[in-house]
Amino acid sequence: MFDKIFKFLFGFILIFLIYFFAKLIIKLTHLPFPPTILGLILFTLGLKMKIIKESWIEFTSKILLENIGMLFVPFIVGLIAYKDLLLKNWLAILVVVFATTTFLIVLLGLFVEYGLKFLRLYKIRKVKND
Repeated sequence: MFDKIFKFLFGFILIFLIYFFAKLIIKLTHLPFPPTILGLILFTLGLKMKIIKESWIEFTSKILLENIGMLFVPFIVGLIAYKDLLLKNWLAILVVVFATTTFLIVLLGLFVEYGLKFLRLYKIRKVKND
């Protein structure tokens, strides 16, 4: 019982330490970057470089993922709190969501298309040079 509590607390504290370290880096360097993204990058680097062992955070991450629905409660409360504002501007919000989604899909499609063309040309040039 205490072993599970210790594992959860250790993993939770480790995750929060990485987050607060990322927040400190951003505060000291004045980077216009969200600390959560920098924290994820630092966390990934720590795992890849074997500074952080997967077993240290495995139990905590399983519990957090099993209860991920509870993490959306503040989002839902925020939607309810700003219901009037959202209802007033629903058309503008909808237009922006669809326009940006469409733009990103087209942009990604063009990127993949040109990337594939580049790879084909690279392979053709490589075969000709060999």
